[in-house]
Amino acid sequence: MVATLDNSYFEKSKTFFESGDIVNSLDTYEKAISYIDHTKDKSSHIQFLNQVLEYCRENELTEEEAIVLRSLGRTYSLFKLYVESLKCHEESLKIQRKLGKKLEVAEGLLFLAEDLEVSGNYDKCVDSFKDAANLFHELGKLRKKKDIQKEIKRLKEFSKEMVEDEYLLHKYNIDKF
Repeated sequence: MVATLDNSYFEKSKTFFESGDIVNSLDTYEKAISYIDHTKDKSSHIQFLNQVLEYCRENELTEEEAIVLRSLGRTYSLFKLYVESLKCHEESLKIQRKLGKKLEVAEGLLFLAEDLEVSGNYDKCVDSFKDAANLFHELGKLRKKKDIQKEIKRLKEFSKEMVEDEYLLHKYNIDKF
């Protein structure tokens, strides 16, 4: 069933794109992301999004370009291509900031934080979460801010444990074996 839903949304997204309906193409692809089987061929998804990205850039569709970059980042992340994902998320955030899209920036910061966590960059991850929390606070989305603060607390506790473990390993020369 997962592959069917992915293919259905993905095929609809491609059909919308072919007909020139970029907005519906991107909306439908956002639904497809939830159903992507990360164990299967990634090239069709990435190739499609790069095609949409190129179209947006050629036609100066800046807002849509940012959305495509975020979708591309999320897709790279699903396929565990975190370096590429981070690049796309950061590029998308630059555009969203220029456009003054606070909600989109806040959401993009969450995706960026997830990739930073996976890559082990906890300090930058916490910074990204804090920035997102501040934006959600400004937007009056206090529930979202509270959820992010829980994530920050979890990460800080995990980071503290890692430092303590590293200290003990080093102190007793355990890491030399």
